[in-house]
Order: sequence, then C-alpha cells, then structure tokens
Amino acid sequence: MNETRRMTHIGAGTIARFALSGLAASIGLAASIPSTHAAGTANATAASAPDARPTVVLQRVPVAGTDREMGMGIAEFPPNAAKPRHRASGPEVAYILEGEVTVQVDGQPDQVVHAGESYRMPANVVHVTKAGPAGAKVLATWAWVPGKPFNVNVPK
Repeated sequence: MNETRRMTHIGAGTIARFALSGLAASIGLAASIPSTHAAGTANATAASAPDARPTVVLQRVPVAGTDREMGMGIAEFPPNAAKPRHRASGPEVAYILEGEVTVQVDGQPDQVVHAGESYRMPANVVHVTKAGPAGAKVLATWAWVPGKPFNVNVPK
C-alpha cells in the first residue's frame, strides 16, 4: 500500500498530519454496528449549522492494568454540521474517511483536516469540530473511564 504520512496533533500549538490511502475502503461496512457513543450533539457553534449525529460505537475494549477503556466509532456529519464546543476527558485520534472537518481550538488557528488525513486531540483540550460543505465521515478512537462523562460541553 502506498502511504502518505500527514498527521495533525492539536494542542500545545503544534500541528502534524497523517494520511493513509485505502483505509476507508477496508472498514466501509463497520458503520452498521448499532451502538452510540455518549456525546452531546447540541449545536453551540452557529445557529444555522445542523447538529452532528451521535458517534456510532463499533468496539469498546478494556485497557489492561488501568481503569480505562478504548473505544472506536464512526461519526457522521451532515454538510456544515458541528459538534458542540466541548472537551473530552481522554485522548482522541480521528481519521477522516470522507469529506473534511475543521477543528477549532481556542487560541489556535482553525485546522482543516481532509479525507485520508488524521488528527489527534489530547485530553481536556476545548474544541469544536465542524464538517465542510460536503459533510464528513470520521473514524474516531478514544480512551475513557467507563461510567464517567467523556464529552463535556463547555459554554463560550
């Protein structure tokens, strides 16, 4: 497989990107697993933008020797849809399967991440994720403590 490395690390002012051709096709059927990740979908970014859909959870597995669990899911964004301004209690890694998302972090320039690229978000970084005009489909992974809130809305 031909690889192009481009990863976005968001936080502490540094950005890098990671792209991997062909990954989207290899997991295309996984989105049909019916489970949702507990995440707020109320739109806090703009009154005219639609809400992003809840993340469909594909897998959850315990992290041995810790109180944490890893999760993996698919987040679908209609055109221009946004997740609310929030922070996640654990780290996240996301790969853009289709479309593009703009990741907005307070005090940093907006970062546009396109299909075939990924980004990572450290725990507790307040951010907004918004799809572009064609919408977006994102494969997301995260670590969290089961039973505790993962995404916590943060008013402006």
